[in-house]
Amino acid sequence: MTRRTILNAGLPKRLNFGALELDAFAVSGLASYVLAPSLDACFDLGHCGVEASRLRHVFLSHTHQDHAGAVARHLSLRAMNGARPSRLYCPVESAPALVDLLHAWERLEGREPSDLSAVVHGLSAGDEVTLGRRFTVRCFEAVHRLASLAYTVVEHRRALRPEYRGMPGAEVHAAAMRGELVSDTVDHNLLTYVGDSTIETLRRHPEVGRSEVLFVEATHMLTTDRAASARWGHTHLDELVELWRAAPETLASRHVVLKHFSMKYTADEIARAHAALPAGLRERVTMLVGG
Repeated sequence: MTRRTILNAGLPKRLNFGALELDAFAVSGLASYVLAPSLDACFDLGHCGVEASRLRHVFLSHTHQDHAGAVARHLSLRAMNGARPSRLYCPVESAPALVDLLHAWERLEGREPSDLSAVVHGLSAGDEVTLGRRFTVRCFEAVHRLASLAYTVVEHRRALRPEYRGMPGAEVHAAAMRGELVSDTVDHNLLTYVGDSTIETLRRHPEVGRSEVLFVEATHMLTTDRAASARWGHTHLDELVELWRAAPETLASRHVVLKHFSMKYTADEIARAHAALPAGLRERVTMLVGG
């Protein structure tokens, strides 16, 4: 796989995790995004193609250009196609500047300023956003050089109460028709997305490992000095391995997607780093390489 291919932000990787189908791309300094059509949402938006514009909800981890630089394009494409206005979510500290940026684009394009109060929504750790009846997105703080958030998508599932399990469907249906409570709502952590962050984010939030799918960064690896990661607010792959050995519950997700590799790494180097991961972790890890 050539560098020209893996650095093409328009060529995401298709990820299939059961019923959850995603298109994702993440290269440090270039672009990051994860498209989740079943949620009508995407996480970060450093590049906006037509597929991304079809998803209304955009959750920005932070506002560096490679994670948020395509939001104006998202609004424009949706408007051109007659879709409902975008919903852009970002750390509350960054919301005013994001509004300023969108107004600047309006001026550059010779358009009248619009009311963006229903478009840009500032969020804080602990806030929740409802996506229909089945999903809730919960925010928690991420440690980076800018104000940053990470997001956990919680699916609200219906589960039969213990006394009805194993009972024929017709009998369960009859009980429900009699007004009996035959099921409860059970929360399932479907996906956690952590944008740019230091290893400290995972140390503070080991509960991320309870998500079925976990996206975390590993900007640096191999012979790159860990000091580079610390200096720029990123995570080194060796730190993730050490954390897994010390606190395996933090990286216990069924699917762990490592992303945001530095542009300097080739596909072969990334594959070699994956092969060197310890057994027990390696089998659950997907290295996010586009193309």
